[in-house]
Amino acid sequence: MHKQLERKQRRVAGVRQVMKGIGEGNLLRVYLALDASPMLQAQVRAAANERQLAVETVSSMEELGQMCAIDVPCAVAALKKQDT
Repeated sequence: MHKQLERKQRRVAGVRQVMKGIGEGNLLRVYLALDASPMLQAQVRAAANERQLAVETVSSMEELGQMCAIDVPCAVAALKKQDT
């Protein structure tokens, strides 16, 4: 499922986009970097838990950015549902 993060049309990256997607119910799974701030991690986990979304952890923001095929570190990313 990680390979799907590379496809721009199947993922969102960044706190604002992920939180918006969670709120709208457009996401399948959330990826969270373990070196993101604890406050951010708690906020994302709480929102994902409300929508019963799986949260998968990644060791670092650098690794998550690479998984998303972007040139910058990324604290949080998510896979979109197929029909959105």
